[in-house]
Amino acid sequence: MDKLREKINSYRDLADQANARAESLDQQLKALQDLNSQQEREIYSLNNRNKQLEEKLEKAQDEVERLKQGENKEDDIRKEYEAAQRKISLLEAELENSDKALRETTQNFREADVKAEHFERKRHHLEAEIQAQEKKYDDLQAKYQDLANQLEEFSSQLEQI
Repeated sequence: MDKLREKINSYRDLADQANARAESLDQQLKALQDLNSQQEREIYSLNNRNKQLEEKLEKAQDEVERLKQGENKEDDIRKEYEAAQRKISLLEAELENSDKALRETTQNFREADVKAEHFERKRHHLEAEIQAQEKKYDDLQAKYQDLANQLEEFSSQLEQI
């Protein structure tokens, strides 16, 4: 009888531990989903920034072309041309940095998505395990009740003898 109670208590402990793990995984899943949303916003922002930089780059290249055609104004045009070239170099570097940041963010997003899927699968597995443990607990509780009833009947029969 005591062994049965100990077994029931151990199943309760297992169920409590599984519930705690499921809650922890739910929290981790929520954190990963929040990170995922943040990274999606960052990707959107970086894409917009890339568009703006590409437009600026086109304008700067057009300006360079315009400056090349008007070499009659030599000194002023040369200075403008050099300034435009520097601006183009800076914009290209900024565009490369932005592209790199976009690639890194995309990679982080993918990794976070994979982790979120992993934790979601683990959560489902733990929920199934909890349900199985609860069913075992219910079955043991029913068996315990049956044994207690049988013991009571047996005791009353012994008393009658």
